[in-house]
Amino acid sequence: MLWCKRTRIICSLVIISACGFQPVLKKGATSLLESEMRYIEITPIADRIGQMLRSHLVQEITPLGKSLTTKYRLRVTLKETKQNLAIKKSEVATRANLYFVAIYELTMKSNGRLLVKGQSHMTTSFNILAEPFSTMVAEKNARARAVREISLDIGLKTASFFRTNNSWGKKPA
Repeated sequence: MLWCKRTRIICSLVIISACGFQPVLKKGATSLLESEMRYIEITPIADRIGQMLRSHLVQEITPLGKSLTTKYRLRVTLKETKQNLAIKKSEVATRANLYFVAIYELTMKSNGRLLVKGQSHMTTSFNILAEPFSTMVAEKNARARAVREISLDIGLKTASFFRTNNSWGKKPA
């Protein structure tokens, strides 16, 4: 049984290395974090939840720090809706879903040309408890989870854009 597991692991490593797999945000001299991602300016996002999202995006997209000069601008619009679920016979909700939609646009800062536009969707849920404070904490935690996941999604989509279109930041030869 143990040899079977080891064989599977070795085979999967051989297959992955043979297909040209490379991590999107690898560390190193030619990493996206050190080349194009650090030139992204993230514009402010409305409301407290937007501030949290922007903070996570800054950590996700420019963990090494933003460059003094930026070439790209990332605009994000965040919308949130709440839906009560699991309603008792007494017509009191015991569970709720929070739906988030983040629409993002990455543009060239110099001429405003749109490079990539997309959406990130996230649904989180929380219990509605008898104590209002407990419900408030659960809802706040659900928002924080959603914001973290949305920032990861937008960061990966932006990095994959630069990975597949790696000529954007290069000067013509």
